Amino acid sequence: MKSNLYTIVYAALLALVCATALTAVNALTKEAYDDNLAAKKDRNIMTVLGISFDANASAKEIVKIREQKVKEDTDRAALYGARHVYFSDHPEHGRLWAITFEGDGMWKPIEGLLCLKADLKTIYRVTFYKQEETPGLGAKIAKAPFQNGFRGKSIYDSSGKPGILIKRAGTNHQSNEIDAITGASITSGKVKDMLNKLINKIAKAKTAGKLPGVPDGQ
Repeated sequence: MKSNLYTIVYAALLALVCATALTAVNALTKEAYDDNLAAKKDRNIMTVLGISFDANASAKEIVKIREQKVKEDTDRAALYGARHVYFSDHPEHGRLWAITFEGDGMWKPIEGLLCLKADLKTIYRVTFYKQEETPGLGAKIAKAPFQNGFRGKSIYDSSGKPGILIKRAGTNHQSNEIDAITGASITSGKVKDMLNKLINKIAKAKTAGKLPGVPDGQ
């Protein structure tokens, strides 16, 4: 009986010590975790806008650089139904607009940024900063070869209809068509759908007229 009581008390004390230690570690690392999460997104924002920065800079430094070099347009975000719209002036390409998008991936949500040139139809860059697609297949959306396929493409087809197409690699592509990822047709299709949802909102807002105080086409 005493042996059983000792075991129960020992197990309870051990559990309490472990829980206390885990709570303390979580409290000590939470700030660093939050800083790294913010820095990861800010790195993507600056990359998609073509802003150079020190890759070895600390998380706090990255956030500070982004705050200095990138501005946010909340009115345009509301118009596009996006969480955020960021912009900066590129020395070669002029004003660039980076718009957040999100949608369901094959397994979990995908989040990224679509960056357009000042004409609001030519893609400057695309990046995916949150995804948990199949490694070696759908996860390739986070790699340069897939993302580079968007560069210079139009969000309109030759007839002026908004939307992109993601097609089998090696086929003859039009101005709004991008190479799909081989073996990841589901992820490719979902990326197309979430981007086209945003693109249609951008096109609708542009057709409807300008934002207050913002010149047409900017």
